[in-house]
Amino acid sequence: MLDLARQLPEWFTAGGLEHMAVDFGFQHRRVAVGDDGQMLGFATFIVNEGIGRITWLGVRPDCHRSGIGRALALAIEKELADAGVQAVVVDTLGDSVDYEPYARTRAFYRALGYADQNRVFNDNPEYPEQLTLRKELLSA
Repeated sequence: MLDLARQLPEWFTAGGLEHMAVDFGFQHRRVAVGDDGQMLGFATFIVNEGIGRITWLGVRPDCHRSGIGRALALAIEKELADAGVQAVVVDTLGDSVDYEPYARTRAFYRALGYADQNRVFNDNPEYPEQLTLRKELLSA
């Protein structure tokens, strides 16, 4: 997963990759694999206090807009809903940052039914606005 994430420098900085290296050791994960056995995408998640949280999601650059990210997110949502989790959240770079890759990220989650829940402004130049998006889940 880290090798694939390194192919996405528009989304994952060196600091982000360091966090991933730790997070991947204990978070739940789902991967999409092509017919040739190559990883096409990954997503990781945790559950904390009854709320699911998608922590990392990445899709190989040549596979963007192919439905892989959507399939990964929906698979996680279904698994969480089946386990009785009521909602899932995801943090991303907020709208106040004019950066096209993350405009696409926000549009992706909003198209899946995620709604703005919270904004936090930070002193971190790599992450000046943290936007939390939330989606209520229907139990199976």
